[in-house]
Amino acid sequence: MKPLALVLLVLVSSMILTSMPSQVYADPQLDSLLRIANQARDNIKIRLSQLPTIPDEIAKLYKEGSAETNALAQSVTQGDVTSARQHFLAAMKVFREISSKISGIPDPIDRQDCIPRMKEAIDRIMMAGGSLKALATKNNMNIDFTEFDNLIYSAKQHLDAKNCAEVTKALELAKQFLLDAQKKILNNKGTRKVAQDELANMLPQPEDTARDSKLERIKMKIQTTEEQLNSLSEKASENEVVAQWLKRAFSLVEKAKGELDKSPDKVMRTLNEIDKIIRMIQRIAQ
Repeated sequence: MKPLALVLLVLVSSMILTSMPSQVYADPQLDSLLRIANQARDNIKIRLSQLPTIPDEIAKLYKEGSAETNALAQSVTQGDVTSARQHFLAAMKVFREISSKISGIPDPIDRQDCIPRMKEAIDRIMMAGGSLKALATKNNMNIDFTEFDNLIYSAKQHLDAKNCAEVTKALELAKQFLLDAQKKILNNKGTRKVAQDELANMLPQPEDTARDSKLERIKMKIQTTEEQLNSLSEKASENEVVAQWLKRAFSLVEKAKGELDKSPDKVMRTLNEIDKIIRMIQRIAQ
């Protein structure tokens, strides 16, 4: 009887286990998808909180994305893989659309802060350009400053439009033009000795222009990185490894945002690390 009782016990236990619903067991991949969607929603919420007013279209999209994220959470709880992936893809599609629309709205805080700095930067580079023109003329050197003049004009136009990111780009190109012109003057044997002293303090110091534009470039980089991660999120629904790396990347983005004012150099190192993760995900997903 004992052997028979043991067999019956094993049989009953087996029947109980096999009849238990599969959702009791947590699916790590579904958990990762939910974390990614929640992080994306939180990022969008933070960006929306920085706007003076939220356009009705964006508010409607956020409500839709939030509803999809909540539905995703419910599907994860139920262990419904198919439904979870559908809600995840739908949520991330909405959040990408919101991110794109927010990117088209100038940040009033950044805009107000950057306008005086950009105006000073334009004035400094214009003065340096005028001095270089005078020096080239004085030494009978034929250097065409048309490109420089066009870049300064472009920078002023963007400043009037309160687009500091484009001002920064134009000034970087204008500065590079002046550096190239400076080299031409110094490489001219007939003018080298005289020009060296006059050129010594003519161009704005690198740290001056870098200070004005560095934070703008980093903010743009963070925004671009978030958009890249959002675009890769669809691949996470089919690949657990991709999902884990995306979770890590989104976490690093939040870390970078928190360190922006304290240590821009550290933020750039963090963003470089995220770039490596993005390239890895792209290779995995090929």
